[in-house]
Amino acid sequence: MIKRILVPLDPSPYTETALEIGTAIAGLYDAELTGLVILDLPGIEKSIGPIPLGGLYYADRIEKQKEKEAHDRIHSLLEKFGEKCKKEGVRFREAEQQGSPSDRILQEALFYDAIIIGMRTYFHFETSEKPGDSLEKIMDETITPIYAVPEKFTLPSTPEEKIRVLLAFDGSLPAARAMQRFAHLARPDFFEVTILISEKDKARAQYYLNQAEAYLASHGIEKIHKKWIEEDIIDALEETYLDWAHVVVVGAHSKRGMFGFKVGSLTTHLIKANKKPMLIGQ
Repeated sequence: MIKRILVPLDPSPYTETALEIGTAIAGLYDAELTGLVILDLPGIEKSIGPIPLGGLYYADRIEKQKEKEAHDRIHSLLEKFGEKCKKEGVRFREAEQQGSPSDRILQEALFYDAIIIGMRTYFHFETSEKPGDSLEKIMDETITPIYAVPEKFTLPSTPEEKIRVLLAFDGSLPAARAMQRFAHLARPDFFEVTILISEKDKARAQYYLNQAEAYLASHGIEKIHKKWIEEDIIDALEETYLDWAHVVVVGAHSKRGMFGFKVGSLTTHLIKANKKPMLIGQ
């Protein structure tokens, strides 16, 4: 059950989507949201570059100015975070850190049930307008489940409409961990699940589908569909299944691929596609 959710904040539309999803999840589970802001001091120092002879004074002034601008932006991020949480009636707290964004998120995430973060991250906002690689670094090292969210996303319009979840499953350990994370974190009455497997061997496919169905059913999920395909998993997702789903559940860094594609490759494709929220089980 989700009780503590970490939402790293940056000044982008992705953070706005993360807060929409985060406050919705917090409301369902009576969970607490933590808005984390990070002052990227290493990034600021690196952006100044080599200091010429006699330029220490001016470099120091530039650094202090960038820090002030960053503090102002951080204050604004926390203010908007608090306003959103109060509006939605969810419990929240604020956290401020200094240092490398990915390192600080990894450290904080040890004490949370889930991270909600954008598929594009802009934690280096003091020094760059381009997206950074924080999500990739976090995926490589954290044990905490990650909800990676796109720039835009619409939740089901009515409380009666179930959240449609696509579970990409191949029997690998990462895929199984992702399935378990979802089952442990989910409120079963809110979800409709399609288990999708791409596999040449029908008997193997049926075995995994039936076992996955039994596992999810044991956690109270009643509406489950099973789909076996032989074609390219990524093509099938794009042509048929991604439009159906509200959320995709995937594992990361599988050694045995789905019909020639690693689960990690599928995860990378979905992040690049930037269409649907993903629960990435670590």
